[in-house]
Amino acid sequence: MFVIVAMLACHLAFRRYVIPRIVAIFENVPPFNVVTGIPHPYDEPLLFFTADGVILRGSLLNGRQKDVKGLVLFLPELRGNHWMARRYCETLIRHGYAVMAVDFRSQGESAVMLGYSPIHWITEYEMTDVEAMLEFIESRPDLSTLPLLVYGVSRGGVAALVAACRYPRIRGVIADSAFGTMSMTKYFVDRFVHYVIPPWLYRLQPRWHVDLTLRNAMEESENRRRCKYVHLEREQETLESDRVLLISGGRDSYVTPEIAVRLQSIVGKHCQLWIAPSAKHNMSRSVCTEEYDRRVLKHCEVCLGMTLGAVSDRYDPTLAKSA
Repeated sequence: MFVIVAMLACHLAFRRYVIPRIVAIFENVPPFNVVTGIPHPYDEPLLFFTADGVILRGSLLNGRQKDVKGLVLFLPELRGNHWMARRYCETLIRHGYAVMAVDFRSQGESAVMLGYSPIHWITEYEMTDVEAMLEFIESRPDLSTLPLLVYGVSRGGVAALVAACRYPRIRGVIADSAFGTMSMTKYFVDRFVHYVIPPWLYRLQPRWHVDLTLRNAMEESENRRRCKYVHLEREQETLESDRVLLISGGRDSYVTPEIAVRLQSIVGKHCQLWIAPSAKHNMSRSVCTEEYDRRVLKHCEVCLGMTLGAVSDRYDPTLAKSA
């Protein structure tokens, strides 16, 4: 009995010491270098409400063109704005696709939700925003009949992947610099655990105990921030991996190539992953513009240019992973 009590006391002391430090690291937003876009005079401004009453604002690009091939819903990165869509989707616009870009709550031109400050981890608040975007699309006769692909960057890429898990209406996904919340957290804990506890002590911990501690730290963060984090790892079974294009930078120090490979394994074996050589976080298009645009356009054409269920048979083998 004494041994059990002693072990329980050590466990509680360990949790009390470790969890607040993990939460502090987990909630620390990296210093992303975000280059926002500027308004364009020909884009149609959009405004609508979420189910919980938050005003979202965005824009529709290329929506007035006749014979639009399909609709791309663009989800910007943390601290970005919907005007960034024109930079990322330039080739899609040029080839006849309409792009709807919307700012998440408390970001860009959308309304601020009191009591909620977004960080780099996706929550159910952002997924409520995505649901409102899809409902807006369904309410517009000129948009509701178009085949739909969701294209997101960084945190927006995570939202795009989760949206495809939840909504069969979505025919394809492009996720630039996306990640799995739990897998990315485990990766950085393994690398930076020395800031929390001595490495020798960490190596003595069984894997189940480390995983449990991380889950408890996330729950503590959820309670503190009054939100619910979203985990792609829990929803990926409904995701059709052959409809997913992942893009990551070869020199990305946040979403490293190893994290990108882990994400590919989560999404599924038919998912495409392209690692852009020499590109840093969210900079793949800037560094490899021609190749980036070719892959994005090809994926969009394959996913939106055919009937449902015929995607995997039409993939171009030249789009295989390269590093």
